[in-house]
Amino acid sequence: MKKINILFTFVILALVMVSCETYDDYDTVRKTVVGFTVPSKNINNIPVGGEKNTTADLYVSDMAAVDREFKITVIPAILEAAIPEFVETNPDNYSFDATVLIPANTQTGTITIYGYGNSIVDERGEFFTLAVEGGGDVVSGGRITIRVKLK
Repeated sequence: MKKINILFTFVILALVMVSCETYDDYDTVRKTVVGFTVPSKNINNIPVGGEKNTTADLYVSDMAAVDREFKITVIPAILEAAIPEFVETNPDNYSFDATVLIPANTQTGTITIYGYGNSIVDERGEFFTLAVEGGGDVVSGGRITIRVKLK
């Protein structure tokens, strides 16, 4: 019987020690994270000297009662290893919406990305990478790599 009392005391003591966790960081203010929802997209079959476009969705980690606008920027392309190597494209082969508008009380927005058949040389396609510009209370989330390819 004494061993049961000792066992019971250890169980109660363990429950009291485990149940003392706190969640003090739950209500802390966190920075807004904005990023693309997919890591890559293709703009295929661009006619030589012509153009085609696609859209890309962005996601924001929090909602706000007002419209918000975030700047989109080009970053150095992050290309996987290949033989021969993949090619980062010339800026005259693409353009995109410079900002994305996230309407009030929503967490998503869309930009349009254009591919131009001006100076694409690599038959496998050429690449560029976009990201949301971070700073202040904004953290840049997922980036997107776009492949532009001729017909």
